[in-house]
This record gives sequence, structure tokens and C-alpha cells, in this order.
Amino acid sequence: MTVTEDQDAVVSEIYIAAQPEQVFQALVDPVQVTQWWGQEGVYRCTSFSSDLRIGGKWRSSGVGPEGRNFKLAGEYLEVDPPHLLVQTWVASWTGEAKTIVRWELVPTNQGTLVRIRHSGLSVYPGLGQSYRGWPRMLQWLQALLERGETVDNRKVS
Repeated sequence: MTVTEDQDAVVSEIYIAAQPEQVFQALVDPVQVTQWWGQEGVYRCTSFSSDLRIGGKWRSSGVGPEGRNFKLAGEYLEVDPPHLLVQTWVASWTGEAKTIVRWELVPTNQGTLVRIRHSGLSVYPGLGQSYRGWPRMLQWLQALLERGETVDNRKVS
């Protein structure tokens, strides 16, 4: 993961041995999102909804490590399956801070290069530190698609 020089964005990427169509579905399908997004003792997404269209809303909720509930929500700005998904991102722990998450899915011979860019962070001092968990989330996504590993059967490390 890298943080841009202007502290406005975090960028992370991972190769996943799955076709872009499978990766895209895992990002927007409520059943799959709740299977891969989280880990015991860290945080866990327990609910996800998605109206997959430009202007459509998405919403997620879950439980943090101390048992506190959290919510995430936003709107889809660009939807180009299975290559691109751009959405606004508002997290309950940041108040009304609206940022942008851009998912790029690039086909490779072995599957998909997944590149995520979370931007708009410089407007909110210290907010970039809140999003250093993207590499871990990408690993969780990879674990579901490559090994069928879910939040429920993931080994705590």
C-alpha cells in the first residue's frame, strides 16, 4: 500500500486468481461481501445492500473489535462491470467525511489485478490513517475467491 505525496489517497493492489467477473461480483453481492469482509477480533461486516447502478446506493454495517457497531454508506458514481466500480464512502467513525473509493479490475493471464484507490482524505486531517486496512481487506477478498475462506472459517493470525 502507498499513500500519495499529498496525503490525499491510499492505493493498494493485489493479484487474485479469479476472473474479473468473479471479483466484481464479490464486491457487490450482499452474500459474498459478508463472507469475506472481516475477521474475528478485527471487525466484521454483518449486513450489505447494493443498488448497482450509477446513482444507486450501497450500505454496510458491522461490528468492531470492541463490539461497537459501525456503518458505511455511499453512492455509485461509475459502474462498468467487470472492470470498474467507483463509489462514495461515508463511514460512521468519520462523521460526514465523504471520500471516493475506486476499484479497477484488470484481467491478467492468471486472473485479475485488483487496484483500489481511496481518495479525498486530505480534506480531513488524520483520516488517511483510518484506511490503512485496505491491504488486509484485499487479502480477505483474495482468500474467499481463491480458497473459499470466509469470516466464519478464517484462522485468526
